[in-house]
Amino acid sequence: MLVLAIGLCGGQTIAQKRHDGHRGHSACEERSRHHRSPYFITDNKVFFEGRMVEGASASSFSILRDGYAKDSWAVYYCGVKIEGASSDSFNVMGYGYAKNTWNVYYNGVKIDEASPNSFRLLSDWYAKDSWNVYYDGKKIAGASPDNFKVLRDGYAKDAWNVYFDAVKIEGASPDSFKVLRDGYASDSWNTYYFGRKIG
Repeated sequence: MLVLAIGLCGGQTIAQKRHDGHRGHSACEERSRHHRSPYFITDNKVFFEGRMVEGASASSFSILRDGYAKDSWAVYYCGVKIEGASSDSFNVMGYGYAKNTWNVYYNGVKIDEASPNSFRLLSDWYAKDSWNVYYDGKKIAGASPDNFKVLRDGYAKDAWNVYFDAVKIEGASPDSFKVLRDGYASDSWNTYYFGRKIG
């Protein structure tokens, strides 16, 4: 009995940390201390966390957010140049997502096949374009962008399925699903805790 209780408690803790761990800044900003920018500009040089950003133009360098920055010719993430990113049209959207005229990026990495023209940020690390729904920069298999809706606390749904942190909750009813609080949710038949059916 004790082993079972410890196992259940451990599973709940992992699920909770899995979602709560996303709260805060991008992976790049998490490394900076005291909530100060890790970028520094001085003497015609640009630095990121104490190392020089090679090739960056100090005179035109602009610190954006979520770890992104740019100058007149290039875009950077965590002090590393993003190859092929257009500085002129580069726009940081939030939650680590950014785009320019030709590509969409998540934490500085290009999202293959994402459409910059239709790409838009939702919330809680969810985003979508005309063809796909994304979470943490990855496609959610089978999710419908036409009717995808972010609820809160990591929960989301479309016309056919309910998700927690992009993982489909098997058997959950999107029609009756509602988020309660502190990780709890319910539909007409069951109660869920951080996406796991508990009754």
